[in-house]
Amino acid sequence: MKKILAFAGSNHKNSINHQLVEYTASLIDDVEVNVLDIRSWDVAMYSIDMDPDQTPEKITELISLIKASDGFIISSPEHNGGTPAFLKNIIDWLSRRSKKVFDDKPMLLMSTSPGAGGGATNLKFLIHSLPYQGATIAASFSLPSFFDNFKDGKIIGDQLDQLKESIDEFKKALA
Repeated sequence: MKKILAFAGSNHKNSINHQLVEYTASLIDDVEVNVLDIRSWDVAMYSIDMDPDQTPEKITELISLIKASDGFIISSPEHNGGTPAFLKNIIDWLSRRSKKVFDDKPMLLMSTSPGAGGGATNLKFLIHSLPYQGATIAASFSLPSFFDNFKDGKIIGDQLDQLKESIDEFKKALA
């Protein structure tokens, strides 16, 4: 059985991106999905001064989980049109500890926000940049206006069909 590692690149205790990851994971059959909750991780800000001697324990743990996985689901918030410092810091650590850390495995990349843009600006950046870390972006999904389109723990309306299409593309890439 294929193993998927899923997480949100947010450290907000009520992260809507984490909610989106959990919901998406619940829609995927015939695979083992490990939803990793990294919201409480306290990872030192990457600095070349720490390189190569001081790797945070959580980064070492994440690298092991990535190696043991066949694919990934990541949902990222957007902060001021860009990647949040929390996720960017984790990506920086990963990129310095393991070249092509995602090992050309498929990824479903997502974003949501309370606004109408759904984090699409940051999503474009991540679609462009994560392949440098070995991610194969199989599909992407942006959920705009989270609080209008996500009710009672699930996506409502046309957005659900779009998410299911993205999941189907991702699952094909896993096969």
